[in-house]
Amino acid sequence: LRRIFSFVRGDRRDEHTRAEEARLLNNLGNMLSDLGRREEALKATEEATEIYQGLAKARPDAFLPDLAGSLNNLGGRLSDLGRREEALKAAQEATEIYQGLAKSRPDAFLPDLAMSLNNLGGRLSDLGRREEALKAAQEATEIYRELAKSRPDAFLPDLAMSLNNLGGRLSDLGRREEALKAAQEATEIYRDLAKARPDAFLPNLAVALNNLGAMLSELGRHEDALKAAQEAVAIRRKLAKDRPDAFLPDLSRSLGTLGFCLRADSRLQDAAEAFREGIRILEPFFASLPKAHRGLMAWLVEQYEDVLDEAGKEPDYERLGPIKATFEAMKEDDA
Repeated sequence: LRRIFSFVRGDRRDEHTRAEEARLLNNLGNMLSDLGRREEALKATEEATEIYQGLAKARPDAFLPDLAGSLNNLGGRLSDLGRREEALKAAQEATEIYQGLAKSRPDAFLPDLAMSLNNLGGRLSDLGRREEALKAAQEATEIYRELAKSRPDAFLPDLAMSLNNLGGRLSDLGRREEALKAAQEATEIYRDLAKARPDAFLPNLAVALNNLGAMLSELGRHEDALKAAQEAVAIRRKLAKDRPDAFLPDLSRSLGTLGFCLRADSRLQDAAEAFREGIRILEPFFASLPKAHRGLMAWLVEQYEDVLDEAGKEPDYERLGPIKATFEAMKEDDA
C-alpha cells in the first residue's frame, strides 16, 4: 500500500488522483489502527479528511459521502487517543452529512447513517452524555434491524454490533434487564457468525461476551457471568498471541471483567490476580499513550486495590508506583 501510495503522490494532482490519494490514506489509517499504531493512523486519516473536505467543497454531490466516511474514521482515531471532544465533533459532522444523504437516497445511505449513529452514540457515551447516546444507539439498531430482515447476510453483523452498543447504553442508565436482552441477542448472532467465519468474527464475539459477563454479574447471575467472562478472556488470549499490539489492551479489559465477576462471586484472591494481570498487560500501552488508556487503567487499579483491601492484603506497590505517578502528572496537565 505504501508503494502504491508513493506512486499516486508522485502523479499529477487532478481530482481523480486526489480522491485516490484520500482513499489510500483512509485504508492506511485503518490498517495502522488495526496494528495498534494509533498516532500514525490518526495522521493518515487526518490527511485523508482534509483532501475530501476540499473535494466536497467543489463537488458535494460526488464527494460528500466520502467525506462523511472519512470523518467517521477520524472520530474513531481521535477517540483511540483519548481526544474525546474532537472525536465527538467529527462524529456529529459525519452523522449530519449522512442524515441529509439518507433523506434523498435511503436505499444507498441508510446503512451508512446507522453506522454513523452507532459511532456517535459511542462518542457521546465517552463524554457522559448518556441519554443522547442511548437515543443514537436506539435509532441505529432500528435501522439495522429493518435492513437485516431483507438482507441478513449483509446486515446481521451490523445488527449484532448495534445491539452490543445498545446494551452498553442501556446499562449506563441502569436499565439492566433491557441491557441484558440486547447483549444476549448480540452474542447469539456473533456466535453463529464466528462459527462460519472465525477469523472475521471472533474479535466481535469476545466483545459481546465481555459485555454479557458484566451484565450478568450485575444481575447476580454469577455462574453464567463467569462462563461468559472466561470465554472472552480465552478468545482474546488467542487473538493477542497472534497480534499483540492490536489485542493486548482488549485482553486487559476482559481480565478486568473477569476480575469483576470473580469478586462478585466472593472469589477475592482470584479476582485480584485477574486485575493484576490486566494492569501488567496494559502497563506498556498506558506508558506510551496514557490519555488513550487512562480510563481502563484507572478502573483496573481501583478494582485491584479495593478487592485486596476487602481481602485484607496489600497491593503490589512497586508496580502501582509508576502508574500513579503518571496519573498525577496527567492531573497537573489537566489543571
